[in-house]
Amino acid sequence: MNLYVPEYYPEFRCIASRCGHTCCAGWEIDIDGESLARYERLPGDFGERLRRSLSREGTPHFILGPGERCPLLNGDNLCDLILHEGEDALCQICRDHPRFRNYFSGRVEMGLGLVCEEAGRLILSWPRPLRLIRLEGDGAESPTEDEAYLFEIRERWLASIEEEGPRARLLETLIFRHLADALYDGRLEERIDFIRRAYGQITAGWTEGDLPALAERARAFSDAVEYDDEALEAWIGQGKEGEEAQ
Repeated sequence: MNLYVPEYYPEFRCIASRCGHTCCAGWEIDIDGESLARYERLPGDFGERLRRSLSREGTPHFILGPGERCPLLNGDNLCDLILHEGEDALCQICRDHPRFRNYFSGRVEMGLGLVCEEAGRLILSWPRPLRLIRLEGDGAESPTEDEAYLFEIRERWLASIEEEGPRARLLETLIFRHLADALYDGRLEERIDFIRRAYGQITAGWTEGDLPALAERARAFSDAVEYDDEALEAWIGQGKEGEEAQ
């Protein structure tokens, strides 16, 4: 299976405690089975603390503390699990964030979510149009008829973008993230409309040249809509009424 990422993807680095919107608060943090088994075996005082910090009811998850903070997020906004055991000890959801994946028959495309302020800064300041590079794999691809049609629409749309600079990078990212989902639900026109309205919502009233302001607008929208299934469905399924739901 071939893995493709945007050209800027290898440049991404988490800025940890320097981040103004930590991804370790305000989220339900589920724990995958492999990570849970590792945590159950972890020795010493930290292992005991870790096990007291998780719930096994339903889907295993961390028990959030005040401010919906992860119990392993310390006062310096650093992850104690990483500090004690290294990044490879993170559960799958923490390793993945802020990444997203679109799956096709012969390839996977992975990108960075705008909900992460550093990812947003990197994406919106990138000096070149969106270009995918192959990160893994060397196999031949035979896209399905539906995939080939979607790829054609995507390439035509990306090539037709008249905006420049951060505005162009924003629209490219919305297209890259959301258009592929039409393969799963068949709502191509609705998703095209959603992308256009989301772009308009984020850029409305934005002062040209104020990159931090645009990145924050994109982050807030992504947090409220892209990472909330009900809100996203409202936007896609109800057209203009989706905006009123916000």
